[in-house]
Amino acid sequence: MIVKRFFLILLAVITAACSRSTGSDALRWPDLPEPVATTYVMVLNGEPTLFGGHSDGFLLSPAAWYLKDGAWHKVPMKYPHDFGFCTPLPDGRVMLGGGVAEAFGIGQSWGVEVYDPASHSFTAIGILDRKRAGASALALPDGRVLVSGNWYAPDAMEIYEPGKGFTFLKDVTVQRNSPFILASSDDNVIIFSSQDNYGKPSDGTVDRLHGDPFREPLLDEWEAWATQRADLSFGEYSYLVLARHRESKEWGVLRIVGERFSLLETDQPIPVSSEAGAYDWNQLAVDRSRRNAFTLGIDPEGNACIACICYDPIFDGEKAKVVLTKVDGSFPSAGAFALSPDGTIVLPGGNSISPVDGVPATNNFVTRRDVWVFPTKALPKPSFPWPWAIAVCLLLLTAGAFFLRMGKRPASAEDAEDLPASQQLSEQLLQIIEKEELFKQPDLRLTDIAARLATNRTYISAIIKSLSGENFSNLINSYRVRHAQKLMKAHPDMSVTVIAEESGFSSRSAFYRNFKEMTGLSPAEWKKSALSTENGK
Repeated sequence: MIVKRFFLILLAVITAACSRSTGSDALRWPDLPEPVATTYVMVLNGEPTLFGGHSDGFLLSPAAWYLKDGAWHKVPMKYPHDFGFCTPLPDGRVMLGGGVAEAFGIGQSWGVEVYDPASHSFTAIGILDRKRAGASALALPDGRVLVSGNWYAPDAMEIYEPGKGFTFLKDVTVQRNSPFILASSDDNVIIFSSQDNYGKPSDGTVDRLHGDPFREPLLDEWEAWATQRADLSFGEYSYLVLARHRESKEWGVLRIVGERFSLLETDQPIPVSSEAGAYDWNQLAVDRSRRNAFTLGIDPEGNACIACICYDPIFDGEKAKVVLTKVDGSFPSAGAFALSPDGTIVLPGGNSISPVDGVPATNNFVTRRDVWVFPTKALPKPSFPWPWAIAVCLLLLTAGAFFLRMGKRPASAEDAEDLPASQQLSEQLLQIIEKEELFKQPDLRLTDIAARLATNRTYISAIIKSLSGENFSNLINSYRVRHAQKLMKAHPDMSVTVIAEESGFSSRSAFYRNFKEMTGLSPAEWKKSALSTENGK
């Protein structure tokens, strides 16, 4: 058993060593009907969807486009939203508001509308409390939407309440442009930015929805880059934010848990430049199902670099692992991208990276219509680092021979059963998870399981993958969801909060999110369907 575990670990080490930097190809999707830049892009109901932006000549584009059946379809907007806000709502719709009022990025606007991906239609819902451009928004658990940020105009917080519209909420401590608005707890939100409402550097002051502001020294040192145009959440009230050092211009990732800020430790840096010049890294998107985060950089010649940040090791106090995928080509400047459910990056339109008819590159007057897709789900095999790998193999094989001699022992009843070591460990794993119901512990970690089974997290992770095809977090949450379903059937009057706690979830929101991800229904919808079936209705 010791020897088999050793060779599994050896294989894992060699595999990890050989996946540091890769090469890949991009796929080109159908071109957009018209060129566009500074759009917001999402994948809604499986359809890549673009919102707003501007076209050639820096003219506003009051339209959305969605890709279906191999073609792009245009949906007129009520208002243009170039440099406005775009935020998903809990019911699957998207709210868009504000933006510049005229071509060339001039002024601010009032209008707000909601896009329904089911009907591919927009509905106007009113106007903002004040004209805004460069604003951000966040949907709150109670159905309201918080808005903050402005460009060349005063900033403040305002709130949208369904049926009541937008109203002033309170002043902000620092005027901001394109702020990050992140939920820090069940009932609070933090707001921060690296630029003020005139594009000048902002200090590290963080505003709260409820309570006094506080100063975060790390934000004085690092600029939080872009805004939450993609999902940044890697856990309950936990986020990863792309950042750039104000002095050295190095790139890094901020780790935010609640109201605690730190710099994510990685085993290698995000590169500043290629041979052609500095990379333009624009945003970061988190893929929670695979515990990866992605950011895309474009160099001055249009070559792309994808940085995949595997953050799974941080839960055990280790450094996140960075895998770089370089793609040669002539891609647009790095604008907003979307991360699709299958783990691919969708990069639509953008500004030209080379002069066109004498017009300088990377400006707002020359835009593109090409759409590129960068595969990230299965990273391509790299060139094998033979010298390094051979040295490591010799070292590990020498250690393995030593362990083999030390591990010899008389045959036992366990050996007589002739069960593979992995099968024995699998049975023990299921025993402690299912019969002891360890999944009910909200803070359960992979290292806790490894310690119980007197082995290491790498081996346990491999066993879990072979058993279920999932990672540790997904496996444990699947047990929690099934237990919650049993409770809802057996105790229909039990409150959601109690069910979440009894099933091992750390909060109601974590329960709701994981339940819907795994069943496709909210807890209330599932319970109604299950009880109706039992009653024969």
